[in-house]
Amino acid sequence: MNKTKQLTTKQRILFYLGLVAISTLVGGITGVLGLGFDGKILKFNFDSLVFLVRGLAIISVLLNLWFIYQANHYYNRNEQLDDNLDEEVSYDTYRKTFKNLEFANIFYNISSALVLFLLLGCLLKFHDAIVSEGHMFWKIQIVDIALFILMVVLQIIIFKLNQKIRRYKISTFPTIAEVKEFLYSYDEGELQANYEQSFLIVFNLNYRIIPAIYVILYLLAFFTSLNVVSGIIVVVALHIYINLANIRFVNKYFRK
Repeated sequence: MNKTKQLTTKQRILFYLGLVAISTLVGGITGVLGLGFDGKILKFNFDSLVFLVRGLAIISVLLNLWFIYQANHYYNRNEQLDDNLDEEVSYDTYRKTFKNLEFANIFYNISSALVLFLLLGCLLKFHDAIVSEGHMFWKIQIVDIALFILMVVLQIIIFKLNQKIRRYKISTFPTIAEVKEFLYSYDEGELQANYEQSFLIVFNLNYRIIPAIYVILYLLAFFTSLNVVSGIIVVVALHIYINLANIRFVNKYFRK
């Protein structure tokens, strides 16, 4: 008879500490956003949400800069290593170079998403801010525009860094064919890991994340005063696109 695996005392403590941390985080976010019921409708403070996202964007940009520095540092260090040096040391430097490069790419994309949200928030609040507190609005908008300009500069830096480390030149606005060629420049292990991760991302989007977003949007529509129609349209369009894109895969690999 199979026995259920029991958690150790340490694992139980970490589990309950995790629950406390999550509860504290949810409570803190609820307080920051000013969530509460106004009659029978759930309200929240949009300005507080923008302030929170701005803080996350700044942290993400700083992490992006750090990983760019680390990737370049380990690349230069790897180039200076003697060919007769221990293979383990050489591989460790190589691994750290590409690990930091990928983290730089990841945090750049996260930062871009957050900054674009901030710009959208500025547009949504533009009219009210000009009427009531225009000076404060322009001060805040300058910060967001500065972040956007910084992201443009970082995009160029990351683009050049990828070319430098991977020793592969790709155009500024690459075509799908160029992206494929760039992908094939990866070593076999990294390429296989990318294939597996891409499958998991599409699977989770199709069967978990997008359905969960549907539920969240429906709950927001029911309990809050938010108009979620545009959000639902975007999610439906993405859901349909993901599945229609698989038609090409089916026709290509299961043809006669």
